Amino acid sequence: MKKSKFLKRTAAFMAAVTLSASLLWAIPSSAEQVNDATVKSYEDQLEALSIKQEEALAKLNEAEASLAGALERKQIIDEYLEATMRKIVIAEAMLAELELQISEKEEAIHTAESDIIERRSIFLDRMAHMEEDGNASFIELLLGSESLGDFLNRLDNIKSIMEYDKEVIAALDEAKDRLNSSLEALEASRHEQTEVLETLDREKADFAALAAESAAVVDQLRGNAEAFRAEYDKASASEKALAAELEAYLKELESQKTPDSPSNNAQASGDFIPPLDPTSGAYISSSYGWRDLFGVPDLHEATDIPVTAGTPIYASNGGVVIKSELHDSYGNYIMIDHGNGVYTLYAHMTYREYYVGQTVLKGDVIGYVGNTGNSYGAHLHFEYWIDGKRTDPELYVQLPYPKW
Repeated sequence: MKKSKFLKRTAAFMAAVTLSASLLWAIPSSAEQVNDATVKSYEDQLEALSIKQEEALAKLNEAEASLAGALERKQIIDEYLEATMRKIVIAEAMLAELELQISEKEEAIHTAESDIIERRSIFLDRMAHMEEDGNASFIELLLGSESLGDFLNRLDNIKSIMEYDKEVIAALDEAKDRLNSSLEALEASRHEQTEVLETLDREKADFAALAAESAAVVDQLRGNAEAFRAEYDKASASEKALAAELEAYLKELESQKTPDSPSNNAQASGDFIPPLDPTSGAYISSSYGWRDLFGVPDLHEATDIPVTAGTPIYASNGGVVIKSELHDSYGNYIMIDHGNGVYTLYAHMTYREYYVGQTVLKGDVIGYVGNTGNSYGAHLHFEYWIDGKRTDPELYVQLPYPKW
């Protein structure tokens, strides 16, 4: 009976050793770092954008602080703000990636700890049985040999069991070492995460300060009605030229559409939503239609919605991006094809999240409010196009913002 019990425990122990060896695959290598290629890519992008910021600041220091240089200073500030906003977006993405990796590490560590406890319990249980039986089991196993060959085979089996003892102990030790390495990498990642958070806070403060300076430059320019009107006329001519280009482009685009066109597979669904969060403090400063500008009638074919620079801009509905570029008057702008001849356009962004050919879903963040191009204060210039012509957005999109 003793021999039978001993052989059963030996078989169980051998299975435990096999499982202990597989444990090593579940624990990250000590050479593995939490900062993988994805995070390194973010770091490289942040470094490149920091250089752009420095270059913009150098140009800003050289620009004339006079009315004649006001627009030049605004353009430089816009460049700095765009780089800053990009850094904020990338830093937040990097933080999200680090959080994901930390979560994965913590889960792997928890699993590894559970496995180690289980394997050690099996090992100690076997050792307890061995202590209870003493060496009689080994001797009894050898004395039960029927021949010299059988004796040697049994002796080899006992040696193998002893080797398994050593292997399981080594496996547990290695698992503990690799677990400790993972913990160290996790702590290093947390430390780096703290530094990134501090950097992000500084960048947001810089963004707010430069946005205020851009507004001050605009106020300076507005103080001279003649100069302001001259700049506005120049920008207005550029806007009209772009509108004509877009009309021609949309006409050609619609004529080339087939049932397999991307926009036909990503059409708008349901009602269009407001492009800015209604609780963001946004308001409508200028609706679609005629307005008086310095005593001269001016047709404004969009809805202007001022709000704090850096406020997220949402796709009013699903579709495909057909324009995403920097224009001298519209600044950073995006145009989305929603299918069925309907398009929306979002202008004066600080930063664009999407590019031509990409599909967006209703509510996706496509960019952030800015003051780029012919803009005199942070706001969203929102256009609604039907069949190649601009129309009043408020007829088709509920814009729940107060009017000032």
